[in-house]
Amino acid sequence: MAKFKIWMVALTLIMGVSFTSCMNSDNDTTRYGGTLAKVYSMYGVNYYFKTADGLTITPTSGSVAEIEARGFKFSEVEGEVVQIAYQWDSSVLEIPDNATEVSGVTLTGILSIDSPVEIVDNPGASNDSISDTPIISLKKEASSIYTYEPYYFDRTTLILPINYYLQTKPHSFTLVYYPNEEITDGIIKLYLRHKKSGDNMTPGSPTSWDYAVNGSSYLYWRSFNLQNILYSASSSLDKVIVVAEENPSSVDLKDTSTKTNEYTVEYKEIK
Repeated sequence: MAKFKIWMVALTLIMGVSFTSCMNSDNDTTRYGGTLAKVYSMYGVNYYFKTADGLTITPTSGSVAEIEARGFKFSEVEGEVVQIAYQWDSSVLEIPDNATEVSGVTLTGILSIDSPVEIVDNPGASNDSISDTPIISLKKEASSIYTYEPYYFDRTTLILPINYYLQTKPHSFTLVYYPNEEITDGIIKLYLRHKKSGDNMTPGSPTSWDYAVNGSSYLYWRSFNLQNILYSASSSLDKVIVVAEENPSSVDLKDTSTKTNEYTVEYKEIK
């Protein structure tokens, strides 16, 4: 497989989702963790994170300040889903597997996985978004017992596992809602738009799933805030259909093997 090309030094700070280091020696008490979580604060200070299954993670104020000193602004991602990496000293802080709250960990990295959502009154409007390349799929069978697929982080936040080819440049994704489109059975359709942003990838390039396995989960998971659509739509968003143009063997949107697939996503509380 081609050697992965990472274009941002900050990526070295980020580890994979739910990653726990197995590289510790018997005498090393440093432990590592990483996950997707939403950013919260107490009146703009004392930032903390919550995962989809209810785990609250509160890092030390010193580690937050250190990341802000590098130029990252927590205020700009409050309310968004991010990928975080953190560490702790197991000789000082013990975190049980069934913990619901974690405090005092050192935050070592943070990256937003938030992508835009557009409400487009008419196709072709100035804020409409058009794909220029297909994705591979929104569904990935990671093993014989687990499949990654779209899910609700909470009632207004949709998480999409987007597998696609990429080489040296980050791609962009937009979720588009057409309010004038007829609704069937009260379920709205959301259209995923994928732009390669000048990347020269091929079907032989690494995939976003490959990058995620190697730690860069933010390239695979994307978060979409549906709050504005909730205000606009006349139906509940407890169930939506995500429409995506897919082709596992070509990066040409006009290739005859490119198919339009639909995914029905229903809100389910994660426990």
